[in-house]
Amino acid sequence: MSNIGIVILATNAYFVLGVRFIKKFIHHYKGDKQITFYFFSDTEPSSFISDNIDVQFFKTHHDNWVDGTNDKFNSIIGLENCKSDYLYYFDADTNISRDFTEDWFLGDLVGGEHFGNRTWLKDGAGFDRNPQSKAYVPVNSMLPYTYHYGAFFGGTTNKVIDFCKTLRGWQIEDKKILYEPGCNDESYINAYFYFNPPYTVPCEKFMFDISDKGGIGETRNPKLEIEQYKLDLIKIKDSVFDIRGGSIC
Repeated sequence: MSNIGIVILATNAYFVLGVRFIKKFIHHYKGDKQITFYFFSDTEPSSFISDNIDVQFFKTHHDNWVDGTNDKFNSIIGLENCKSDYLYYFDADTNISRDFTEDWFLGDLVGGEHFGNRTWLKDGAGFDRNPQSKAYVPVNSMLPYTYHYGAFFGGTTNKVIDFCKTLRGWQIEDKKILYEPGCNDESYINAYFYFNPPYTVPCEKFMFDISDKGGIGETRNPKLEIEQYKLDLIKIKDSVFDIRGGSIC
């Protein structure tokens, strides 16, 4: 039986959302693969998640949300010798509301069509146009434009590690010229996928809900208070929960 690794970066306020994701993933997952969660956070999750869920914790600190989102490639590279056959990254604020199997996202290298690809991001809008940047995608190219989520990508472990090493290298090169792409990590992901097309999950087949923060507040604020949420989550360690209007339900 193959093993699927799921990577979650959940520092600061995103910890609450990361715990929600893990619980709802296991609750709704109806496939037959072994699932391991690689949980990068400043809070150790064992007091909040059922003991029968395979979670490997990596102590991580982020001063702000930009550092957090840009750290995903470097974090995943650290899993190069993990035992998972596949690795998939999901943003911590991804929510799940229906049963699923892995069939919709399994592949060698996989991306997700951004929900704006057919509207405001249509025909190449959204790509980085700075020719000095490693995230650069040219205008009026002969290649088709498809804008992908930064919130999701994955595939076989070796291909994902190679992908992340390339993008981490691009980040380092852009730092030398003091450049930060407009969409941060998502700009690099789209540049890579533009020249190296993945299997793309179309919007209508994407099973999860992107960027559902449940109203807990401005999660990009590293000082957002979440201690009461943590106390509440300890009480429901073995239960699935959702967040609506800022309240656990």
